[in-house]
Formats: sequence, C-alpha cells, structure tokens
Amino acid sequence: MRPLINCDIGERGPDHPVDRRLMEVVHLASLACGGHAGDAGSVKVFRALAEKNGVRLAAHLSYPDRPNFGRKAMTISGPALLASLEEQLGLLPGVRRVKFHGALYNEASRDTALAKTLARWLKRAGIREILAPAGAEITRCARELGIAVLREAFAERRYEYNAAARRLELVDRSRPRACLTGIAPALEQAGEIGVRQRVNTSRRESGRPVWRALPADTICIHSDSPIALELAVKLRQLESFRLSRPGVCETVGLPLYGSQDLAVTPGGAMDCFSLRRGNLMLGNPPGAPALEILVPPEIEISAAGRFVLTGARRPARIRSGNTVREAGNDRAYSVEPGARITFGEKQYGLRTYFCFRPGVKGGKDRGSAEAVPFSSLNAWADPGGRIRVVPGPEYERLEEPQLFLASPWRTTSRMDRMGMRLEGNPHLKCVPAGMISEAVADGTVQLAPGGPIILLRHRQTTGGYPRIFNVITADVDLLGQYGPGQVLRFAQVSLEEAREAARRKELALEGLRTGPRGAPPHC
Repeated sequence: MRPLINCDIGERGPDHPVDRRLMEVVHLASLACGGHAGDAGSVKVFRALAEKNGVRLAAHLSYPDRPNFGRKAMTISGPALLASLEEQLGLLPGVRRVKFHGALYNEASRDTALAKTLARWLKRAGIREILAPAGAEITRCARELGIAVLREAFAERRYEYNAAARRLELVDRSRPRACLTGIAPALEQAGEIGVRQRVNTSRRESGRPVWRALPADTICIHSDSPIALELAVKLRQLESFRLSRPGVCETVGLPLYGSQDLAVTPGGAMDCFSLRRGNLMLGNPPGAPALEILVPPEIEISAAGRFVLTGARRPARIRSGNTVREAGNDRAYSVEPGARITFGEKQYGLRTYFCFRPGVKGGKDRGSAEAVPFSSLNAWADPGGRIRVVPGPEYERLEEPQLFLASPWRTTSRMDRMGMRLEGNPHLKCVPAGMISEAVADGTVQLAPGGPIILLRHRQTTGGYPRIFNVITADVDLLGQYGPGQVLRFAQVSLEEAREAARRKELALEGLRTGPRGAPPHC
C-alpha cells in the first residue's frame, strides 16, 4: 500500500488558494494552531474543508515562536512549553492526532529527555496517534506509552545519514539545496520512499546513489513549497495502481533542466517521446508521471481508469475476475479496481512506459480508442534508422571523422541511465590537447580511451573527454530503447536539419492533443 499523503496547512491564512486546493487532494492535513502560524479563524475554515473532503486532521504544534515560524530552537521551561501546547491543541477540540513542527519536531526526534516529556503530555492529553520519523526518540517514547505512530518522510526535503548518531536526518534548511525544488526529483524521491522504502543520501546528484532504508506510512509535502500542489496531484494519480510483483521499474516524469550549473543532472524518463505520447493519448499532461519498465512487474489496479503502453513492445494481459483480455502497445484500455496486468516476453526495444489516467467508473474519459503506433508518428526520425549527430566542440581535433560516421558501432554491456559505451572502429583518434572538464549535454559523444561514450539523461554535468559529436535533440529519446549488443549507425546533419527534426517531432505530439487524425480525444 502506498503511503498516505499529508501536508502542513493553514500557515498562510484561511484564504490561500493553493492551501484550499491541497485540501481536495491530500489524505491528511496537519493544521497550524497558533504556535508558529494560524489562528482560530484559519483553523475553523480548514476544519470545515477537511470535513467536506474527507481529510484527516492533526494538530500541528510548535514552539510558541511566530517571528521565527517555529524553526529555531527556543529556550523555554518545560511547564511553559506544555502550557503553550495545551493552548494550541485547544483550537482543535476532539482531534486526537498530533504532529510537532519545525525545531520542536527535530529536537523531539533526537533529544530523549524532551521526547519523554512530550510523550507523557500526549498521553495525558488523550492523543492516540502522532506523525513522526521512523527511528526517532519521540516515536519510541510514544509507542512505549501505547500511542500509535504514523512514520513520516518528506517528498521535497533532502536526507543525509548521521554516522555518529546512526540515523537519517533532514538536511538543515540553512544549507544549499536542502529542499528539492523540481517536480521530477521530488517525485522520484517520493516514489523510492513509497515503493521501496528507501532514500538516496548521496551528496551529489550526478554521482551514484547511496540508499538508506526509510520506512514511511505517510509522505509529507510542505504547503509553502512552490511545487506543493502539482506534486500532491501527481502523487495522488500514482495511487491508482500498485505493484503486486515489483519487477525492475520506477516512476519517472520529464527531465528537469536549468540547474546544471549546480551539478544537478536533468534526470527524468529515458525516452521522453514515449512518455509524452502515452500521456497525451490519455488526455494527461505530457509530463505526468508514469512507470518506466525494464523488467515487467505485475500491476494491480486500485482505481478505475485507462492505461496506455508505449516504448518497448511487450504483450500484456488484463485479468479481471475470470476474464482475461489481451493488451498491446499504443492503445488505451479501460480497467476497473482489482484488475491485474501481467506482461509477456519483450519483442523489441528496452524500456516500456505504463501511462495511467484515473477516471470515474462508468463516466467519460479522455483517450484514444484507436491504436496510435510509433510508425504513424515517426516522420521526424531518420528513414534509414540512423542516429543523427552534429559536430561537437572538439570535432576539429578528431582525425578522420568519417571513420565514426561510416562505421557501424555496437552497444556494450557497459551502459546505464548515465550513458552507453560503444565498440567498433579501433582507429578513431583525437589530436591530444590539454583539456579541462567542460559542460556536457544529453547525447554528447565523448571519445574516451576505451572508445566512444554517448551520454544520456542521467549523465554527469561536466566531462574531461573530447566531445566529438552530439546526438541531435530529436534522436536522444531513441537511444533510450537500445540495449546491449545492438548496432548503431550515425549520420551527420546540419543545425538547421536538427532543428527541423525537433520541430516535426513536436508537431507529431501536438497532433495527439486533439486525438488521432484530428478526432476529438473522447471515447
């Protein structure tokens, strides 16, 4: 079961449009009760919204420190702190769930004496459940007193491992990049927490992940995050199905560009064209999250809706009770709760995309009832199946560039989401020259001592090998479908031809917004 989505709410007054919209999306809301933000008026409004939308409430209690938003440790006596907590809780009579905020949340996680004091107060106050991190002192103390704990993790806060204390901790907000500000990395982190109960604690996004276990029953989104609403909506969308057998797959969206100067790689789907066309066939936003599948899972549907398979072709079966239906790529299929989707052997390609759109049972839903195969949309691709390239910054140093273009190359087993190494013509050489690490891009072809390497979407942001060519933007998605041992051929094109291919590719996708052959996207 996926973790519940919760958010901290009511910190920006009763009329904030994002906060009010969030109350239509989340499962649980921690409502500010005057310690760091909020007042009786905002509590009344959000309590009514919670009742209207079936959202569970927790009292969000903090140090009484509105000037610092409760995010700084406060010197205060135990009796004065508990008196303030009593007053805050009094704004939500009848609520028996609590989450501490800011500095109090963090200190209660590691300070045993404070955790014991708070746990005893929670017990006296009749609190039955708290939201707190797995492994925290307050978690242990509350459980010892019979108080239930919803183990909480965060979608848009970075984690690090404190080796001395032997625990995970949130990166302090005062440090650079303590928060995830892009939808793609936040979705990726939430997906890892929700599906695999783990989080990446690597300090460099461009490096190898360092996984640490992070058990969680609920994932928090801070309402004041600029991505809060979009993130909550997309996480709810992913609730519509679960993996009854995991396979090798992950939730992906579109790459996030604009932070390469901070050593943040774009990431995202390896074949964005397949992701986008699957979503557009369903009437989803083009970048809506989808499953990127290498080894197929078994998917159990939790909410009625429609799905499309794109990318690598795998036959599928939909089992609903005693009924079995065959399913293939490039067509939208309706499914009801309880249906299970299994996959057969891959026929071609490497990565399959499972795009889903939840819909009301029996109602109309956007999507194509007609198959829209890749062959009907690929007029932008090279007719000969070649990968097109333009000269790179170190092209002039390359001896006999025609050797790269005239020779067939083969992908090797040394490939991952960062790049693929090729084997082929051993005579390819570049004139030696002093070179410092320079910026690289999606599709950069580097000439390393062992042969060419093509960088992919999860690449590093700089590199020290000569950049002899660059795969054109339109063709980078095609590389995401090549597995080990496949033959690649290249063709050099002009910048004008590269731009034209990109334009035609976007036109092909734009046509899906109004359905195949111009038909309205309804069925």
